[in-house]
Amino acid sequence: MRERITLDINLRELLERYPETKEILWDYGLGKLEEEDLLDIVADKLTLKGFFRLMELDEEDQGKLWMKIQNLIRESEDHHGKRKTKRS
Repeated sequence: MRERITLDINLRELLERYPETKEILWDYGLGKLEEEDLLDIVADKLTLKGFFRLMELDEEDQGKLWMKIQNLIRESEDHHGKRKTKRS
């Protein structure tokens, strides 16, 4: 089982471990960071919590985004877990 993801994970680690999260974050402001060539500069220092603040997301949007990320990670881990058991 993988380490739990928290709001303190930096964007680079989140995107490397779960590339699918890029699509989710895109509509919440990640696209803006990338378009302005800032993502590579801030990704290893900016936490998910910091991203929420930077993008001025209200609590409702933060909650929605966090749930989407958690669901995606859960699905990803379930998918990988099933694949491993089929090989055994």
